[in-house]
Amino acid sequence: MFAIVGLFVFLAFVLALTIGIAFLLDIISPNRSWKSRAVWAALVAAFLPMSLPMITILSELGFTSEAVVPVAGLTIGALFIAAVVCFPAAYFFSKKRAAGRPSPDTQTVFD
Repeated sequence: MFAIVGLFVFLAFVLALTIGIAFLLDIISPNRSWKSRAVWAALVAAFLPMSLPMITILSELGFTSEAVVPVAGLTIGALFIAAVVCFPAAYFFSKKRAAGRPSPDTQTVFD
């Protein structure tokens, strides 16, 4: 039971992180396309929680052949989380934010 609740809390944290990063990317770089902002937000939000275990493994084992398997597993897990959990949230959030913004081709004329 505790594992299921922990999984839902982790997924909620990753989703909140994804939407926050997508919002920051929308504010910081509005000239990029909303699709690239969604992809970057998903990748950053998935790899950020996985970076601590990766750094811990690499600091304990060093850059040896024994560290390749756990780091590869964490990398594949982060890519899976990015594709399944983070990208849909970032996609819909970025698309919704881009729909409310006027296109850069429209010119405003002041009388």
